[in-house]
Amino acid sequence: MTDLFSPWPAVGVVRLTPLVGETTLSFVNRLAACYNVTVAGLLSAVAGPGVRGVWGKSCLAGEVFLAPAVRSRLASVCRVPESHLAWALPSWDERDGAEASGAQPGVRFAAGSTIPAVMLGCRPCAAARTGAMCSVRLYSALRSRVCIRHQCWSLDSLVLDRATLVEGQVGLAGVPEVIRAHQCLLRLLRRRGSCENAFAMAQAVVASWWDAHWREEVLWPARLSRVRADLPEGEMLVLARDVVTYPEAVVVTAVLSDRLWRQRVLEDTHGQMPHTLAEVPRLLTELARRLDRPWLAKQLATSSEGALFAWVRACVRQGRGAVPEEDVWAVPVAHRPRGLAAQLRELRLQQPSSSAPAAGRPSRAEQAYQVGLAHARAYAARHGHLAVPKYARHEGFALGTWLANQRTGVAALPVDRAQALHRIDPWWNGPWPVSWRRTYHRALEHVRKHGPVDAPAGFPGTSLALGEWLHEQCSRFDELHVGQQRLLADLGIWPAHARSARPRRKSLAQAFAAGLEHAHAYAAVHGHLATSKSTRQDGFPLGQWLMSQRSRARMAEKETDRSRALSAIDPWWNPPWPMAWQRAYHHARKQCGNNQPLVPGDGFRGVETSAASWLYAQCALFEELHPHQQGLLREIGITAEDAQARQATQYRPTGTRIDFAVGLAHARDYAGVYGHLALPHSVQHNGFPLGRWLASKRGEAGAHARRTPAPWPGMQALAALDPWWFPPWAFAWQRDYHRLRLLLIAELEPPPKLRSWISERDCCTVW
Repeated sequence: MTDLFSPWPAVGVVRLTPLVGETTLSFVNRLAACYNVTVAGLLSAVAGPGVRGVWGKSCLAGEVFLAPAVRSRLASVCRVPESHLAWALPSWDERDGAEASGAQPGVRFAAGSTIPAVMLGCRPCAAARTGAMCSVRLYSALRSRVCIRHQCWSLDSLVLDRATLVEGQVGLAGVPEVIRAHQCLLRLLRRRGSCENAFAMAQAVVASWWDAHWREEVLWPARLSRVRADLPEGEMLVLARDVVTYPEAVVVTAVLSDRLWRQRVLEDTHGQMPHTLAEVPRLLTELARRLDRPWLAKQLATSSEGALFAWVRACVRQGRGAVPEEDVWAVPVAHRPRGLAAQLRELRLQQPSSSAPAAGRPSRAEQAYQVGLAHARAYAARHGHLAVPKYARHEGFALGTWLANQRTGVAALPVDRAQALHRIDPWWNGPWPVSWRRTYHRALEHVRKHGPVDAPAGFPGTSLALGEWLHEQCSRFDELHVGQQRLLADLGIWPAHARSARPRRKSLAQAFAAGLEHAHAYAAVHGHLATSKSTRQDGFPLGQWLMSQRSRARMAEKETDRSRALSAIDPWWNPPWPMAWQRAYHHARKQCGNNQPLVPGDGFRGVETSAASWLYAQCALFEELHPHQQGLLREIGITAEDAQARQATQYRPTGTRIDFAVGLAHARDYAGVYGHLALPHSVQHNGFPLGRWLASKRGEAGAHARRTPAPWPGMQALAALDPWWFPPWAFAWQRDYHRLRLLLIAELEPPPKLRSWISERDCCTVW
């Protein structure tokens, strides 16, 4: 007989065929048993000595990955063509074994927790197929989960810490409904392509019902009593979950995979995101009827979390074209059935024979969630809702952003977290903008104080903004979400009221009279109406009101009574120049005091720096101002003669950023005298640092040109004074050029330095 432990074995004497769907490790184990050696011994024979990583027969629910050369030798040992092995064994062609590290790179073992679920194959079927009573481990599949011929259910091989926790089969002779459900599932698998994905979603839905422990549920306890004989007493509730709920999972699969019911979901929701499952009543009624549980529809109606709710939302989004088809069947991680291995481990640790482990600290994610939940409770206790703006903060905590993140991932939010937020505010995740909820709560406060709103009468007693919002809701009442309609009913707005609603009316004359009164009060204190947009007078938004009046006055073809009334208060309430200039003028005028005229020649001494800088700019640009602007400046002592004599005006540094108009005015004066702007950095003009200012403008223009090809905003104004104010060559050359040009015009001999400059550039022909 051939030595099995030689590195190159000859053709074997045992012929062993694999079962379809069998794990490679299970097949290798059966082959090793035929040769009466261990798995490690057999693999050492075909792959060479040094095979490590397998833990013997204590756990065979894992997997082994082999390199191509090792697979070829193993096929010769079992006398089965390698192509047949590749067809029967799902993991035969995996390349993980060829790239494994260690003493034997051709073989790599994987633990059972790192591979797809493995189950124990039907023992009678395996005996009939192999001719011997042996244990065969198959990859879990819907079609092979139940053996109809021998009426048994195969449990998953649950593995933890290199040990098999549970492995076995459950007899189905006492539960024929499981057999019938499996036959129905096989027909669904043949007819519908998405049935396998739908079963995964249905299994998550039914598992959540199993964990709910509803008092009305009586079918599952009765079914559990008929299968408990094949299960350990202490672990029965964990291991029996899938087999007991299997008929219901198949029924839910049939409904979810039916495109007719997906279309009915879209019809019931009208293409809008649902807030609860009550918005898909036909789906709940059909599930209750098929599952023979009349109470189920009412039980699920208030649910706004869980796998079924996530599926309904995904159907709506897919109907809108927002997500692809495969996203409909994606089960969120938080809603997937909890692993049986983890549940068994916790259950065994809680047994009296085991020492109870100390309660571990919650994870950082759980701690962060509890902090956010505490702030949400405090906010709701104060405001009565969780309609928090996205960027709002509560006691320094970014509650708005936290809630926005919870709403974004609501479909994948764990059930207990969603329920905790639902208990604080049932509408915390309404499928409409949060701003709608905030306005609604303002309306609710009005109703609590003054009673229901009167839509047919035009919402009397409400503020203008609130009345207009309520009328807008009534005008599109039929387009609103059913949850929004339910909330509006609490305000006294029913469909009949919405159809007969009248718009919120106001007396325009009274509104203008109120604004005019506030304008009189403001002008009495400040002497003008040059307000900003945010200005308020005794709580009245005077700035916004005046902006509206200015807009209407400019649109009118001629002066109106309203504009005349405002002109009587301030003749320049609506000037033809920007209001920013008017506000700056009144600020500078206030600096005069006792109508004392200003003196531009001394640099406006006695005036604060910001006002002095603005006044200096007006002097520099006096000729370009509107005639009425010039008239206003004359009232504070700035005349045309002062503006014409600005060349002699000494610039007084203010410590603030120099206005571009001020620098441009000095550059214009300098260019008018010298004909260029190629002046050194230290040159000042009438006390103004013109050389330093031009150098900074060249730096800004260069940086702008490096960022974007668009022209620099001030380029045109300075180029009009000197086309070469910012030359593409060294600026020192430009200065030397103008110095030499000036000497030549004056018929003076250049200094030696400029002579050498001419010689270097071959410019001797100039002489």
